[in-house]
Amino acid sequence: MRPFYLTIVTIFLFHSCSQKPINNKAIIPESSVFVIDSIKVNDSIKISKTLHLEMNNKVLLFPSIQNKSVLDSIYNIVGIKLENYSKEKIVKELTKQKDTYFSQEKENSKEYMPEFEQTWEDNFYMNVFSNHNDILTLSYESNGFSGGAHGYYSILFKNFDLKNNKTIQLSDIFNEVQKINWDKILMENFKNKDQKEMLLVDKIPVNNNFYFNDKEITFVYNQYEITAYAAGVVEIAIPFSELKSYLKPDFIKQNNIK
Repeated sequence: MRPFYLTIVTIFLFHSCSQKPINNKAIIPESSVFVIDSIKVNDSIKISKTLHLEMNNKVLLFPSIQNKSVLDSIYNIVGIKLENYSKEKIVKELTKQKDTYFSQEKENSKEYMPEFEQTWEDNFYMNVFSNHNDILTLSYESNGFSGGAHGYYSILFKNFDLKNNKTIQLSDIFNEVQKINWDKILMENFKNKDQKEMLLVDKIPVNNNFYFNDKEITFVYNQYEITAYAAGVVEIAIPFSELKSYLKPDFIKQNNIK
């Protein structure tokens, strides 16, 4: 068994606007900086000659964010809820998750032990996708493999209004969300023909997995959500110009939407 180890990455300065390349929609960086900290927990064990287990977690810390409801929302996807999101307490929770994962997979291996050497793994990475105009967008990526035909992958986005200390919902962006003909708009903006041919639904539902900039909002659908596994992650970007009549004035102002 490889000893459990914890890596705490030195606090670094992050430009207040930096967008990760999912579809290369970059935003011009501002001069101010955003300080974050990163915790990485990695471990692996050998179950048998043919089976190894591996777990990798990367979770961010935000020393400048003090609002409890925002911190609760940031970490609930990680399965962590604490009174105090200190580095030490988050490490403790991640260690518990690691131990639980290894214990569960050991039990699962009693039902099925691979004939050939395999590594079953569970990986999770929290990243800053963008931070602009007091809007922080985080991405939560998960991937892994536990036997079978293929592994899994998913990505979720959450957006936070750091000025008003809240998680951004569609109702914070649009008036009368339910009255918007989302299926029609999403279908018309689904540009990837190969993915569209693998649709599993007749109507595309709007979801809460989205990110945005000053020009468009992008909805993200994971494998099997609306398409077959082979389609991968689906992104549907809708220009705000098509939704202008529904946008809330405060949202337009804060995000400099033209």
